[in-house]
Amino acid sequence: MACTLLLGALGAGASRAFAGAVEGQVVLTPSDLAIHSTSVPNPYVGQVSASARTAVAAAAVDTIYGVAWIADLPPDPAPPPASARMDQLGQRFVPRILAIVAGQTVEFHNSDNVFHNIFSYSPPKKFDLGRYPKGKSRSVTFVKAGAVQVYCDIHSDMRADIVVAPTRRFALIGPGGRFRIENVDAGVHTVKLWLPSGERTTTADVPKHGAVVISSLMP
Repeated sequence: MACTLLLGALGAGASRAFAGAVEGQVVLTPSDLAIHSTSVPNPYVGQVSASARTAVAAAAVDTIYGVAWIADLPPDPAPPPASARMDQLGQRFVPRILAIVAGQTVEFHNSDNVFHNIFSYSPPKKFDLGRYPKGKSRSVTFVKAGAVQVYCDIHSDMRADIVVAPTRRFALIGPGGRFRIENVDAGVHTVKLWLPSGERTTTADVPKHGAVVISSLMP
């Protein structure tokens, strides 16, 4: 399905010398929008009990639909940020999409009163955390950049995506499809976007100050 990216004029005021921003809007497809659907009945609701209601409330404010990042920059020399957290709540992963930086650790916490067994077979990071109960956490460090699909070996309906950006020059794509990547060095850069409907790639010529324009992006 087509995914169109529209970029407009950017204001001045970058925080670094000769650095601008990349700002855009992606047209979200039905498959992109469907990831936050709560219309599918939860077959384990009797076991998960109150956490299912909490998960539905959490899903209502979990409004990340994708990630955009500058793909051609060298790795950040600074230490990675503190650990991020992905909860298991009401037989859902919260947040549904998590963006981190290469080298960052993710804590997988279990808030359900049932066991979960979190795993991934994705090439950037393969892991299997084994079974663990409510109140426990297990952590994974993601060294390589790329998209990692996360599942539960016990509950086949559970799915999350962790997008590991190569640097901190990334931005979350919100419900309107909009994003803004700050402090991008001047020059021609490769811009990548990850969405549930697929990955998109284009280039952006970022000036020392001011605007960048990208006409469209097709799958």
